[in-house]
Amino acid sequence: MKKYLVAQALALGLCIGAQAQQGPLGPNGSIDPIGRIKRLTGTVTVERGGKTVAVSVSSALLQSDCLRTGADGYVGLTLADDTLLTAGPGSVLVLTRFAFDPTTQDGELKVSLPRGRVHVVSGLIAKKAPENVEFKGRNVALEVRGAEFLLAVPGETE
Repeated sequence: MKKYLVAQALALGLCIGAQAQQGPLGPNGSIDPIGRIKRLTGTVTVERGGKTVAVSVSSALLQSDCLRTGADGYVGLTLADDTLLTAGPGSVLVLTRFAFDPTTQDGELKVSLPRGRVHVVSGLIAKKAPENVEFKGRNVALEVRGAEFLLAVPGETE
């Protein structure tokens, strides 16, 4: 039980810390989406700005969003650079940093996975500047060199 509470506290801290960052601003001062939910099964929530937001297929994602999948949940995301992310049951996935210029294909992607599994198919950022793509788990940090991979971080699920 104690391990479960510690894991929950760490995951919550990452979600809240990530939400303190502001996403890229669009031309009208609004925050531009960095991607969209393409597939969703079971329980999936997004924490944004300290609030839980209801999501569905086609919901926009913003920098610093914290996605949580329940024991029955799966979520598939497509980011603006065509990176594909699929999180499995009991996952916490934080879109820590995303910047992408579609004209030059320059950008940066940082994702944190405090718990769960994520399958990744790299997009344009990793193809052009792989050193600008990073995935972090509790005890590991991966710098991506343009690939497809699965990152699993063990932990108790909700």
